[in-house]
Amino acid sequence: MSRSDTPRLLELLRQNPRAAELAAFPFDFDLGRAEHGEEVRLASGAPLTGIAGDDTGGTYFLSGADGGVLYADSDGRAGLIAESVADALELVAGLPGWRDHVRLSPGTAADEVIAAVGAAEADIRASYAPELDAGRGELLAALGLTPPPPAELFARMHRALRRTEPDHVLLLADEGCAHELLDPHPRLSPAETVLAVCRAALDRLRANRGAWREVAFAPVAGARGSGEHDAHAGRRAGVLHAARYDRRAAHLPLLRHLLEQETLCRGRAALGGMGEELHLAVFLVARLRAEEDLHRLYAARCANFDTWCALSDLPLGLSGKGRGEEPRWEPEALEKWVAALDTPEWFGDDPGHEPIETWIALGRRQGHTELARTALIRALDDIGPADTAELPWITDEFTALGDFRQAARAQRLYTRLQDTDPGRRTAYVRLAALERQSGDLDEAGASLRRALATVDSPPGQDQPTLFDVETTPEDQSPDWSDTGVGLDVTEEHLRLAHAAADAGLPALAHRSLTTGTTLLNTLHRPPPTLFHVAQGASLACGDTDSAARCAALGSREEQRIAEFPYALDDDDDQPLLCGRSSHRSRGWCMTGPVMAASPTAEPTHPSRRTTRSN
Repeated sequence: MSRSDTPRLLELLRQNPRAAELAAFPFDFDLGRAEHGEEVRLASGAPLTGIAGDDTGGTYFLSGADGGVLYADSDGRAGLIAESVADALELVAGLPGWRDHVRLSPGTAADEVIAAVGAAEADIRASYAPELDAGRGELLAALGLTPPPPAELFARMHRALRRTEPDHVLLLADEGCAHELLDPHPRLSPAETVLAVCRAALDRLRANRGAWREVAFAPVAGARGSGEHDAHAGRRAGVLHAARYDRRAAHLPLLRHLLEQETLCRGRAALGGMGEELHLAVFLVARLRAEEDLHRLYAARCANFDTWCALSDLPLGLSGKGRGEEPRWEPEALEKWVAALDTPEWFGDDPGHEPIETWIALGRRQGHTELARTALIRALDDIGPADTAELPWITDEFTALGDFRQAARAQRLYTRLQDTDPGRRTAYVRLAALERQSGDLDEAGASLRRALATVDSPPGQDQPTLFDVETTPEDQSPDWSDTGVGLDVTEEHLRLAHAAADAGLPALAHRSLTTGTTLLNTLHRPPPTLFHVAQGASLACGDTDSAARCAALGSREEQRIAEFPYALDDDDDQPLLCGRSSHRSRGWCMTGPVMAASPTAEPTHPSRRTTRSN
């Protein structure tokens, strides 16, 4: 029988009462105890099926698509113990005291393992199973299994245990918290794991110039945002970080290529932005101080408006007198600039000083989704009073992974910590968006109600119908419609209405649409996309009249923007680019929210470096 033939082996055990009886006692693999005491799931979302249990309250699960067996005890610990059901049955029969043996170091000598196994089996025989050896032989013969010696079973179990993370992490289904690892032995940290991947990529590029195309700027058609418009941005970031910790003059040609590609990436970014990788690439090239790189450094500064400002201290011999000025080579000044950045706070060469969010983001951007997810879950589970400032970036990273359920868990905790009405309002609106995206529509509606409860008198709450009152700027509440959160809460009501209609929740859909369109009616000069969101929500709810009105108003606003790209803002008579609203600094423009609830867009939170450099 193939070791991967799990269904057949389990069926054989179920159809053989004597074998099933022996598996249950004395080997504690009881098919009748397959129901776990609490609802659990895998963090990865892969299949999880209980197949047996033991008399301590533990459960054996088929975990994932590869047929591995995960064991969860009754104390909140879990680990992959076998690569197949066949391996698991050989383990419980060949090492009946295996639960105690997980505490032994994986490097324990074979003679020590044999001694520990012998002592455990002697105790079992003396305590409750004098016929242990006969039962083992009968069970294995009935199943057609022949286990290897105890030392090999021990080594095989520990190889499986080391694979628990990241693909077999067990969560409490409702809370989302992870079980602790079944064994206490140390693993590689996320930083070590990701850096090893980055170094392997650097080695490959160093050995094969033809592979440089793997880190060349690769535009993604139709992409928005600073991180998703370049398909190779994450891979290039990993190589740059590897080069940061492996500084060799021989890397200069590759570093030049990376700098040129980062410059292209930032120059083509729809929303500009500096990006930590461009700053790092400039640093790594500048530290080698080759005069022929002067124009590369200058081009990096000129990539966009943000890079021009952020790299204003890069010594290029510019007086700032006007356009057309040529850069000049100033090696002494450049050396001082490099020295100021060659510190743990910036681009030092010790990876141990880099914050964990750097490695999680790098792992995610290079496709190591489960590694990033596991590290984030562990970080969230370990949050204490001194760590609450970590919650926003944890939420952002979960969102970037598309794990909206975990993102909502982090945001929920962050929301509870807000002690002002504006803070609570903003936090509840974001929480509602995450709950909607995770499918918890009723919870999203409750969060939006809590957001509105932070406003003394939400504008438009007494207006009964859609667009039946012509509002003027004087009618607006500056605390509401002149802030980004006013747009956000309006849009989120409309998106929730659409989602609820699609989910067959007409009451929630109608309530959310009514509130959303009423709020929309109070906003001064909403962006056209907000009207289009309202149009879609109205159509989903079956309100074709409102949909038509929203479509007309959106088209009218788009036409106004096209015809008058520079209009006067009614509030302060200052020139305002109609293509960008006064909410630009809060992530809004007249063409819609910058991040627009995109699960693949890069998180908007600044790193400690980009905060300082911008």
